[in-house]
Amino acid sequence: MSSEEQKKLQKDSVFDKLDTNKDGVVSDDELQVAQVIEEMEIKEEKAEAQKNMAWVSLVSIICFTVMVFLPVFPDSRIKVLADLSALFYISMAGVCGAYMGMSAYMSRR
Repeated sequence: MSSEEQKKLQKDSVFDKLDTNKDGVVSDDELQVAQVIEEMEIKEEKAEAQKNMAWVSLVSIICFTVMVFLPVFPDSRIKVLADLSALFYISMAGVCGAYMGMSAYMSRR
């Protein structure tokens, strides 16, 4: 296809940022580069969300432990929460462990 048959971009087009060589035409190569960049940004956002989940679970474990050892709560209430607290610790530690394990695995790949 000759350059005269190709579709030119309108002025201030939303696709103007994809035109890396500023010739007024978005080529297939430029579209592929944009797609790869978009995929990388999505992966980065996913990794950031996973990191935030691990931090929240770690902080919640610490906060829960501090709250249990404060003298504010009576012993009877802590005994009632014993089974629930074990499940809470296991699940939050599982989130942290899974994040750390996958991070280590992905760094070796």
